[in-house]
Amino acid sequence: MLESGDFAAGYYQALTYLGVVILLSALYQYNQISKYIFRTKMPTVPDLPNRREKDDTNQTPSTIAPDIHSAPTVMFHKLINYSLHIFSVGDMTVGEILLFVLFIVINLIFLLSQFPADATGAETFSKRCAYLALANAAFVYPLATRNSVFLKLIGIPFERLIRFHRWVGRTIYFLITFHGSFQIQQSYGISNSVSQALFGTTTNQWGFLAYISLLIIMFTSHSVIRRYFFEVFYWSHFSFIFFLIFGNLHQPEFLLFTVVGMSLYIVDRLTRFIFGFGTINVIGMEAIQAGVTKVIFEFKDYYEAGQYMFINLSNLNPPVSLIAWHPISFSSSPSVMDDGVHYGSIHMKVQGGFSRQLYARAQDGAQYSQAPLKMRIDGPYGKTSLDFMQHRTVVLVSGGIGVTPMMSILRDLVDRQVANMPVVTQAIYFLWVIPDIDAYQWFGSELRELISRAGALPQNKHILDVKVFLTRSTTTPSSIFFQGRPDFSIFMQDIKRYHGSGDVAVGVCGPAVMLKQVRNAAVHSSDKTCLFKVHCETFEL
Repeated sequence: MLESGDFAAGYYQALTYLGVVILLSALYQYNQISKYIFRTKMPTVPDLPNRREKDDTNQTPSTIAPDIHSAPTVMFHKLINYSLHIFSVGDMTVGEILLFVLFIVINLIFLLSQFPADATGAETFSKRCAYLALANAAFVYPLATRNSVFLKLIGIPFERLIRFHRWVGRTIYFLITFHGSFQIQQSYGISNSVSQALFGTTTNQWGFLAYISLLIIMFTSHSVIRRYFFEVFYWSHFSFIFFLIFGNLHQPEFLLFTVVGMSLYIVDRLTRFIFGFGTINVIGMEAIQAGVTKVIFEFKDYYEAGQYMFINLSNLNPPVSLIAWHPISFSSSPSVMDDGVHYGSIHMKVQGGFSRQLYARAQDGAQYSQAPLKMRIDGPYGKTSLDFMQHRTVVLVSGGIGVTPMMSILRDLVDRQVANMPVVTQAIYFLWVIPDIDAYQWFGSELRELISRAGALPQNKHILDVKVFLTRSTTTPSSIFFQGRPDFSIFMQDIKRYHGSGDVAVGVCGPAVMLKQVRNAAVHSSDKTCLFKVHCETFEL
């Protein structure tokens, strides 16, 4: 029997979250089974349409694309995918905002609802906040795992769930802040002493220490700290261990809510430790122009185009490098092979201490010929939200070093086309926005090779259109280069006019401004004949 209405509120909220997870799991598993049953082994590849020089007003009825979507479907697609800037939060789609509002509503319902055995007044409201914080804490840990069954069941990868992890974590912080503030105020009113209010009782002592641990996590997880002082963010986040210990000493029921989530987290950490323990061979390194390091390594495990991993180079700068892990996308495709041995590659731009040391080592490679780098890998992780191989037309947009995951997807699609593997994709449009021609050298040779390979395919069946936009250059070396920045709306309208009916898969990775521009251009260009579906590679941690 539940002890109090406040405990019941936290208990039933945790069950509500569990119900949402079960529902998402059922939907995902049903979708996976459906895909497996109805998939085609070798899709029919029709001829591409002839290019039409006439505009829409001069088209004959035979050239008008038929509708394939209903008006409500188009309106819903436009609504949930439109991107807005939220002050102090960043860009969010309307769909994400609605999910966030739903999350807040669930918390408010259980915060304000009456349960049996409820008392009244501010004190019981303070306790309600504490129990709801525990209900949220039950799920904050699984949302930060990378290998747990939690992620496998719902089919949402770690990098997409991390936004929800932040929402839940901040909610815990605000609920605990209210609870702690009220309790301190009550204790101060009795003792009229700050030290007594904080440390007068054992319960207060443990509660205060738990809150300090939570405070450290909260402020070191700010985007500025994550982006520019990753090690500070990473190691300070382990303050959650003290939050768990002190929280359980403060209130024994703490463990009842968090034991399952923490168990999943521990299993995840052990899995990552075991599989990331061995080293792999680094085949070569190259310091490319404009501060980018290319690393080629032997990699025999399965991975998908667009995935990322965490790498550790233990002897790059010991002792710090012994425990430093850094996220980086694959720039190679999973089908790249040489004499039966699989190779992978990454491209890392100089942005901090680790990448700067790696670039310096690549520049002075001969000096380190007797001490090859020891590389460990945790991963691969991630999953694109779109199946690019199941879309006839694919658009890949990247800004700067954001080209890395888009390059992996491009390579994979072209490799599959050349090998005549099951792939629906016929037309690939690759847009890369960079400052100058020096940045083009990051993937210049790879792009030239892909253009050459795609050129051998039947022109009436396949298209590879590469456009490189130079934002700080007044010259264009060849026909694939353009000055300035692309107008994504005009570009997508042109694609729709040329290809007619059929949804278009859009992948984009780059600055936040570019992501918003591409997403909103896709929204505006979608209609009954074509939905532009966007996969954004934000790579936020």
